[in-house]
Amino acid sequence: MFLSSVDSIFFKSRAECFSNSKLHALDRYWSINNSHPMHEQMHEIIENILNTRGEKTIKQSRLDLVMNFERSLSISTPMGRLSANIISFISCFIISKVNQTNL
Repeated sequence: MFLSSVDSIFFKSRAECFSNSKLHALDRYWSINNSHPMHEQMHEIIENILNTRGEKTIKQSRLDLVMNFERSLSISTPMGRLSANIISFISCFIISKVNQTNL
């Protein structure tokens, strides 16, 4: 069972009046307790409101964490470590040259 269009519009109009902290609390609640298609619709409405306000949802925060983790894993490969060491060496070399010219 899904929300009717009238109920969906009513819920959206009510949810738009909530503060950002209340919407984040609802986002957390519905991300854990969405066992029914109606709950999923309500959660999507909450996420859409947060997105239009420029706030990050739980899903976006989790995706950011995963992206950061993937980035750190790419550095942990042998080629990644080698490139990080080369970049670090070049950076230290440039900084030392800049410091020598300033003296």
